Amino acid sequence: MRRIDNIYKVLRDLCSKEYNERRCINGFSATEISLTMNIQRTNVSSDLNKLYRDGKIEKIVKKPVLYKIKDEDIQIEQGTEKVLKDAFDNIIGTSFSLKNASQQARAAIIYPPNGLHTLLLGETGTGKSMFAEVMYKYAKEIGKIKANAPFISFNCADYANNPQLLVSHIFGVKKGAYTGASRDTIGLVEKANEGILFLDEVHRLPSEGQEMLFSIIDKGIYRRLGDSEEEYKVKLLIICATTENVESALLKTFTRRIPMIIRLPALKDRTIEERYELIKNFLKIEVSCIKQSIGITANALKAFLLYNCSNNIGQLKSDIKLSCSKAFLENMMKRDKNICIHSQYLPQYVLSGLFKYKEKRNEIDRFVNQDVIKFCLDENNVREEEDIKIVDFYGALEEKRKLLESNGISEKDIKLIMSLDIDTYFKKYILNIDKDNLEELYKVVDRKIVDLVSEFLNKASEKLLMQFDSKILYGLSMHVASTVERILKGKEIKNHQLEDIKKMHPREYEISYDLKEKVESTFHIRIPEDEVGFITMFLCIDKENYENESSVGIIVAMHGEYTASSMADVANRLLGEKYAIGYDMPLDQKPESALENLTEIVKEIDKGRGVLLLVDMGSLVLFGDMIYEKTKVPVKTIEMVSTPIVLEATRKATLKASLEEIYDCCINLNPHIVRIYADNFSINSTLKKKVIITACITGQGTAIKLKPIVEEKLEITSNDIDILNIDIVNKKKFNHNIQKIKAEKDILAVVSAVKPDDESLLYISTSDIFDKKKVELLKSRLSLIEEIYDMREVIGENVNIDSYKYIECFRSFYIRLVNNKVELNSSALIGLILHIACVIERMLSGEKIIYRKYSEKMLDENKDKYNFVREILKPMEEAFNIEISVKEYLIILETIYFL
Repeated sequence: MRRIDNIYKVLRDLCSKEYNERRCINGFSATEISLTMNIQRTNVSSDLNKLYRDGKIEKIVKKPVLYKIKDEDIQIEQGTEKVLKDAFDNIIGTSFSLKNASQQARAAIIYPPNGLHTLLLGETGTGKSMFAEVMYKYAKEIGKIKANAPFISFNCADYANNPQLLVSHIFGVKKGAYTGASRDTIGLVEKANEGILFLDEVHRLPSEGQEMLFSIIDKGIYRRLGDSEEEYKVKLLIICATTENVESALLKTFTRRIPMIIRLPALKDRTIEERYELIKNFLKIEVSCIKQSIGITANALKAFLLYNCSNNIGQLKSDIKLSCSKAFLENMMKRDKNICIHSQYLPQYVLSGLFKYKEKRNEIDRFVNQDVIKFCLDENNVREEEDIKIVDFYGALEEKRKLLESNGISEKDIKLIMSLDIDTYFKKYILNIDKDNLEELYKVVDRKIVDLVSEFLNKASEKLLMQFDSKILYGLSMHVASTVERILKGKEIKNHQLEDIKKMHPREYEISYDLKEKVESTFHIRIPEDEVGFITMFLCIDKENYENESSVGIIVAMHGEYTASSMADVANRLLGEKYAIGYDMPLDQKPESALENLTEIVKEIDKGRGVLLLVDMGSLVLFGDMIYEKTKVPVKTIEMVSTPIVLEATRKATLKASLEEIYDCCINLNPHIVRIYADNFSINSTLKKKVIITACITGQGTAIKLKPIVEEKLEITSNDIDILNIDIVNKKKFNHNIQKIKAEKDILAVVSAVKPDDESLLYISTSDIFDKKKVELLKSRLSLIEEIYDMREVIGENVNIDSYKYIECFRSFYIRLVNNKVELNSSALIGLILHIACVIERMLSGEKIIYRKYSEKMLDENKDKYNFVREILKPMEEAFNIEISVKEYLIILETIYFL
């Protein structure tokens, strides 16, 4: 099996394993795969990028770059899909921009006993109605409501001009309530009993109507309009939605009764990848409607990805439908079997999105790397149409221009579209060439042409001070061969962008004349000036990226005079470029002062790609995380550095390598480099980085060796989790060091032969790491602990308490449960987090809590469990200065042990 096929198989297995265990795929870096396969990272990276270009895998551009297989290729374990996937997994963006909203919605449905009434906020067209339906589907999936439970949706704007009719429609009418009310009429509330009532544009509901909802929310009862005597019981979940400002559009007494508020992002706040998926989804819908395949050109797709869509997803869907209908009409008139959305079918305001392409080029080109994307009726998937053949390039440009002119497109827009077409041609042409196959090139291109182009590029490289990838040689050689063939056949070459190319790239244009003259003298032909413009484009393919691409900042920081500055100076002189910055930290300088100085240096030198901090020891080791917390600038730290490491880091930075690449390279230079927590350092910091502590009685050396074992067994791949190594000199010192770390870090677990005294920490015995069953349990616990931290934002947005203090208390409470062999699943955990948070909020606000009756028998039968829960919740009571009632403790007890 070829290496590239092996790499795909390993990635597929890793992704499938992650999905089956965690119900999501975050992706894997080239480094992770290279370690798994014991293959050089550069080879893995090269093959992964080829797989991505071939459309076989997906690429997530972040730091580090991650790769994953397509959803349809995931190997799902038999019988697990129903458990692993839920309604929210089908929403586009559920892993990114809608992640928090989806988590809030799940929590709202799960919350005992009947869920939380919810208010959805968002601009027009953000998908509030769809989101409410997904909440309904999820409630059915988990058994919160029956499979045949009703979902009643109503837009309050429909009756906004008649408030009385609006209220009567929702609550029903008592006979004789008003003129014309000749009989009793049931309302939407009654129809939604045992299910969900969705009220869109709820701000159109008059104050009287909002107040009538109070009794449903508070007591589960209501009265019909005009009925002052009879009350009706109802059990339902209310989901409301509004586009307005909650403070001014709704009664405060109403919003106070809606515990869960979820904000859906506008389309402009969602990722390009999500917008791309939305466009694909809407096109597939149109394919199903018209029962024919639909194609969309690269420029049309770019326009849809970039235009200002003020009415969000709803407008995007409408604009795509309009463009499809225009293409369909044209198709009928021409009796053409191929429906394709070209630029001329787009509204002018959509077409204007192309003007943003230059600014967003790097993002857009990840998704638009084909001339035409085709959606097929038979398989409803994406596939690439045949590329325009090289010899047809010039003719295709002329044909495209005539088509645009005949459709009345302005000259300005034609120039824009044509320039993008030319740019796409050259970029795609280069990307599709296999640079490792020179012999194959000689079979299709005259060797004389290859030699001419090679000589030309060498001279151009010297004049422009740029290095040209070998792909440029192959691409330009094939292009020149096509040009010679066209001229010999007497066909015209026309470049309508010639004047623009001359103005934008005068130096490259002048140099390109040299190749024109050499080809003319070799083949005894006359090459028009228009072709010089095309040659120029080959020289400019990477120019903009090369000039604009910033570099990683390098800081050398060490204790003592001249140490760091001397090391940085040596590296700069050897490389002939003043790049690395030295920071000498006086031995008597306070860590706080040094941190402040280095923070300012980082802010000054960061160009958007992060900073590598090369340090010696002590307090400097910990500054990277703190600087990131203050500035949000990505910072990586390497300790115990030497001059060769500084030299290599600086060299890599000048070559515009990424922060991750430089970091990995420097670590590989010295395998003994590790990040050991400084025992003698203390500094106040709000940063709470997640860490796992490894400790051994035999010293730090053994703890260091334990680190890769822990990473492998517990599958620690996240950059958000550090593993700190400490030794156990004696138990007192061991516990003291753990408490110092706990003050500054979020400790996920302690892996050690000695159990720490702090019972709020998850303890993992060293022997447990080698027990397969226990490892699976430990991974599950770690995953739930991370979920607890993820709920911090949800609590902060929806419950009026200190979310940081609460989550820290709850984490300790959960660990005490786990250490007492009490396990909770994800749903129960989220429900418990929300429930206790709401209890604390109500107690702090003085709100009266009405409890359902509990029997004395339950308390008597579970006395030990009751006392245990009271004991481990005591720190939370003290932290918030409250006293939880016996009835509330019984509810918590029931949630933990019996639900």
